[in-house]
Amino acid sequence: MLQVLLVMAVLVFSALSLDFFGQLNNNVYLFLVLGIIIFLIPALTSLYIARLVIEPLRKLVTTSQNLAQGTSHGTITQPVAIAEIQQLAKAINGMALRLQQSLAQTKEELQGSKELYRQVVQSQTDFILRSQPDTTITFANDALCQALGLALPEVIGLQWLDFIVEEDLKIVLDKIACLTPEQPQFINENQDKRAGGVLGYTQWVSRGIFNDKGQLIEIQSVGRDISALKETQLELRQSQKFIESIAEATPSLLYIYDHIKQANIYSNRSVAEFLGYSPEEIKTMGASLFTNICHPEDLPRILAAIENCQKLRDGEILEIEYRVRDARQQWRWLLSRDLVFTRTETGQLWQTLGTAQDITQRKEAEIELEKIKTFLASIVENIPDMIFVKDAKTLRFLELNKAGESLIGYTKEEVLGKNDYELFPQERAEWFIQEDRQVLLSGEVQDIPMEVIQTCHEGIRILHTKKIPICDASGQAQYLLGISADITDLLESQQRLQELARHIPGVIYQFRMRPDGTFHFPYASEGIRKIYGVSPEEVKEDATPVFNVLHPDELPGVSRSIYESAANLTPWYYEYRVCFADGRVIWVLGYATPRRESDGGTIWHGYIKDITDRKEEEYLLIKAKERAETAEQTLQKAQIRLERFNKKLSQLIDIDGLTKIANRRCFNVRIKQEWRRLSRAQVPISLIMFDIDCFKNYNDRYGHPEGDLCLIRVAQAARKAASRPADLVARFGGEEFAVLLPETDTKGAIMVAEKIIQAISQLAIAHEASPISGQITISLGIGTQFPSKELISRTLIKQADMALYEAKRRGRNQYVVWTEELEGESSLS
Repeated sequence: MLQVLLVMAVLVFSALSLDFFGQLNNNVYLFLVLGIIIFLIPALTSLYIARLVIEPLRKLVTTSQNLAQGTSHGTITQPVAIAEIQQLAKAINGMALRLQQSLAQTKEELQGSKELYRQVVQSQTDFILRSQPDTTITFANDALCQALGLALPEVIGLQWLDFIVEEDLKIVLDKIACLTPEQPQFINENQDKRAGGVLGYTQWVSRGIFNDKGQLIEIQSVGRDISALKETQLELRQSQKFIESIAEATPSLLYIYDHIKQANIYSNRSVAEFLGYSPEEIKTMGASLFTNICHPEDLPRILAAIENCQKLRDGEILEIEYRVRDARQQWRWLLSRDLVFTRTETGQLWQTLGTAQDITQRKEAEIELEKIKTFLASIVENIPDMIFVKDAKTLRFLELNKAGESLIGYTKEEVLGKNDYELFPQERAEWFIQEDRQVLLSGEVQDIPMEVIQTCHEGIRILHTKKIPICDASGQAQYLLGISADITDLLESQQRLQELARHIPGVIYQFRMRPDGTFHFPYASEGIRKIYGVSPEEVKEDATPVFNVLHPDELPGVSRSIYESAANLTPWYYEYRVCFADGRVIWVLGYATPRRESDGGTIWHGYIKDITDRKEEEYLLIKAKERAETAEQTLQKAQIRLERFNKKLSQLIDIDGLTKIANRRCFNVRIKQEWRRLSRAQVPISLIMFDIDCFKNYNDRYGHPEGDLCLIRVAQAARKAASRPADLVARFGGEEFAVLLPETDTKGAIMVAEKIIQAISQLAIAHEASPISGQITISLGIGTQFPSKELISRTLIKQADMALYEAKRRGRNQYVVWTEELEGESSLS
């Protein structure tokens, strides 16, 4: 027994030195094992003592029975029997003495075991509970009593089922009802009522104690308070649900690519909107995803980009544009941005997080724009008239077609980048530049019927020119388009025709229609030979030879006009063609005045002349005009389409890709436009510059995805706060924003600034890493100016930025209005 006590002492000493009790607090099963060992030690000791007592008695009983039955082996003499009985009595006396000593030691050991058990139980932070089968409490440790807010005497006699919330009660009752000697243990988690009406969560390990008849006589339970764990799990589920809702609600396609499995392991619902595939279908494609849906021409670039991801540094973004085939077998353009999401323990790239935007419309617009440019270039190059384009500011040549090269005698390479002074005589160059400036100033198309130009190979040429100013969306002229037709030869032809007309007479004639309807020429001059190819004598009695040489298409019209003139006695005026035997066809113009004769006939006195040259001139002029009009219409249509696509493209490049508000480029253009406009009206313009306080800390604390979401929410809140149509909210860079307020004084700007501050505050975006506040705050700088030609828009930007810097210097989370005193402080610093 001394050895048992020594072993127990060693165990207790070791437990204290090794923080064994601390480990018991964290291990329910170890605590149960220790309790069982503590109860087994006195039980085994009792069994050992009982064996020492029972063995001599058993031997004595066996011997007595043998003697009584006469079955004893061997003969026992009286002295031997007496000696054995004495020895037996001595053994029994000694055994009784040892039994008495053993019982005393066992009592002491049991008392020590109980004390050790009590210390162990009371030192536990876990809950320890013993109860009857109906859950009436017979024992509870201090930890449980403190949780219930009751003293031990108040707890004893209560039923622990009364502390379980109603929703979990049935589950516990069912598990108690299922306790059997074969399955004496169950584990459950339930919500319970504690001190002060607080609800907590406990995980219980309960074991049923059964008697020899298999009846449940006691329930022993050990419980652990898991309220903090449950709250953490709840917050984690809420965070996961929040993140998942953001991922599912975002208009961009989000995905996670596993570089070890070489497959997409996650895609949000936008993949179905973009491509028509479900996230499960994308995941099922596995490593063959890109081979299945990517355009063959883009596949090598995509695989190279995936390989390049291995070189990505944390926070670095890889962009790529490529085509994929959607579920309707149509090609869609995507713009993907990928960054490192997770790495293995060795630092190897594991997963990348990516976003993809559908840029099909933008790409189609770019392709269509390129087609239009190619189409326009083809038209420009093949138009027979000279077409040139000049820069509106420098008036240097930017474009010249082939007809222009042929006309002026210079190649395109020799002309581009030069002005008129470098190509033409100074007098003519000054005249061209003056005309160009007048066109740009008026903003209207100018038609110049005759423009003299000195070419380097054909001397003086006369041009018919149209000059057209090409303006941007704000109405500012950017280019000057010119279309010139060389009319030198045409003018010379007209002069020659006029000279010939003076020397070549037409036909002077008398033409008569007899009462019977026949025709003849009572008189015709010699010019009839050239007009009709007949002599005056041939048609003196019969005009048939003349009708025979009329163009078949013209005969009905000539005959009808003659009869109408005869019937109404109206002057006859008609242009028609005459065909000669040698194949020549000429145009003639006849006009005459009719008179009725006494016999009922009608006679005309008139003149016929050859108008072939004039007709050819008209034809050439018509064709030239048609070409010019066609070219102008084509260019106007192309210009309209180009403006439409430029406007669409401008919208794409003026919007910040993340926040969907105006970007820095849009801001720069807009502030210059408003500055010019308001300088004429002499009304104020205000600018608010603000940025997010301690935003780097926010990114470090919550990560860049949360940082991007924060920027989006702040940008949209600011845009709602500055709600006038003329107001502009733009992302100036990083976490810095600019709010442009045309026709707004300082007082109005302060009102808008306060609205923005209030809107950001209402967002209540948590910022635990901020030394200023527990949520996102902003610092603002306000500047106001009256635009003028003496000042530039950069002055206003500088003043607002200076005020923003002062707001940060004063502690952030406030606005500062620029003043001249502030300018002075900045100069001194």
